Amino acid sequence: MGGLKKFMSYKIYLSSLFLLILVVFIGVVGSPVCLLGVAGVDTTTSEAQRGELIDRIVAVVEDRAIFESDLQLEVTQYLIQMGVNNPTEDQLKQVRSQVLEGMVSDRLMAIHAEKEGIEVKDEEVDDAVERAIEDSKASMGGEEAFKRQLELEGITIEQLRAMYAERLRSRMLIERLMYRDLLGKVEVTEREVREYYEKHIEELPKRPATISLSQILIIPRPSRTAVKRALDKVKMLQDKLRNGADFAELAKEFSEGPSAKYGGSLGYVNLEDLNNPAFEDAVKKLKVGEISGPVLTEFGYHLIKLEDIRDGKYFVRHILVRVQSSEEDRARASKLADSLRTAILEGADFAELARRFSDDPGSREKGGVVGEIPLKNLPDEFIQVIRDVKPGELAPVIEDKKGFRVIKVLAKNPERPFTYAESREELKRVIRQEKLKAKYDEYVEKLKKLYYVEIKEKL
Repeated sequence: MGGLKKFMSYKIYLSSLFLLILVVFIGVVGSPVCLLGVAGVDTTTSEAQRGELIDRIVAVVEDRAIFESDLQLEVTQYLIQMGVNNPTEDQLKQVRSQVLEGMVSDRLMAIHAEKEGIEVKDEEVDDAVERAIEDSKASMGGEEAFKRQLELEGITIEQLRAMYAERLRSRMLIERLMYRDLLGKVEVTEREVREYYEKHIEELPKRPATISLSQILIIPRPSRTAVKRALDKVKMLQDKLRNGADFAELAKEFSEGPSAKYGGSLGYVNLEDLNNPAFEDAVKKLKVGEISGPVLTEFGYHLIKLEDIRDGKYFVRHILVRVQSSEEDRARASKLADSLRTAILEGADFAELARRFSDDPGSREKGGVVGEIPLKNLPDEFIQVIRDVKPGELAPVIEDKKGFRVIKVLAKNPERPFTYAESREELKRVIRQEKLKAKYDEYVEKLKKLYYVEIKEKL
């Protein structure tokens, strides 16, 4: 259904603060604005450039100026969020105009909120600032990486807090103003949704082609020697931790997982999304600040540290020591997968064998049923194998990095239009977004007549 969300949004620029409101009340997916640079994008400027930018005022709202440097920062962040790496001159001009218009609207809304007596307490702002900073640290891999990024951008933690505080206070003011004056006035009727569907059905994205399947996953089992070697390494790392070593630094040096460069940080995660019951169970037994004993999963041994819990999400770090399987181990797994496939062809029950032998925790208890998957989400080599397999038949055993898969095709569903029932909730959100945007624009136009606004460059 993601395509439907995009239907109304690509050609309409919403200011960052207005977009936040849509995220909260409509469910549009978005990401918070980050004042720190984004990896791979050069957002730095020379001292001379900074001096020139700060001196130039591009707009004034009441007694508040919008500087060129502010506009440049917002434009850069907007392009990053939209995934535009090398905009043309015309694109850049258009984005610049849209972003400046959005910034003016934000200032108007914040000023009006203050005039209306809407309050935001200092402690609320302080709490929001600290959460934003902690989120930045987590996303960057920890305290040290965060400090390096501050140094790279030439700002202190105090300056960062001040910038966050200014933005977040304005954000809260606008949220509360919109709660009061706009959000309760937007309603969408069933008739409007039905008419919208019928009018736009040819323009709406199609439901992609899918395949429903069951699987038995056989993961190669490492030898006892390999398991002991990994466990010995984990115990050595445990001793270092007991003697005061820093978990994040040990992860950077010894962890064999992709998060090693971030100090083992997985950030704030929903544990069920990891699809790793052993890891999930271990985390849930920890208190904040505690470190687990060795936890064995299909990837190897983990040492896990629980850093924080917020809104049902767990901020965890881990050190992974892989248990390496040998060619002999893979050969045994391949032989088992072939024998299971043969047994099923001879009449054995697929679901029963999946419950007994499959190493996929997500489908094992369901008799191997994976469910319906868009074909575009499958690797090309996987599609090649199952292309000519009819529903009810078995595919040849598929080997990939994880192991060996015995696949049964349950159904194939070609691309088709979404039905009204499938589209209803998304379309309702789209219409609500459209109505709210119209009311927001109307509201801002009224504010422009109440307050002084001067744009110092041609839009």
